[in-house]
Amino acid sequence: MYNALEKILARAIDYPIGETDDDTPKTAILRQRDAKIGLYVRLIERSVTWITCFFIVAGVIRHW
Repeated sequence: MYNALEKILARAIDYPIGETDDDTPKTAILRQRDAKIGLYVRLIERSVTWITCFFIVAGVIRHW
């Protein structure tokens, strides 16, 4: 069985999970509060990705 944090992280990274090894993976069912936390985890992940990309491109342009 997964705890709430594991379900939030699985939903945030689009990782399908199952209850047992033989179970078919499916989207984790979350309460609204947990789904909101997952949204913010995903938002932070995407923001870090965009900021990193921006600094890489800015560095390349600066040294071009």
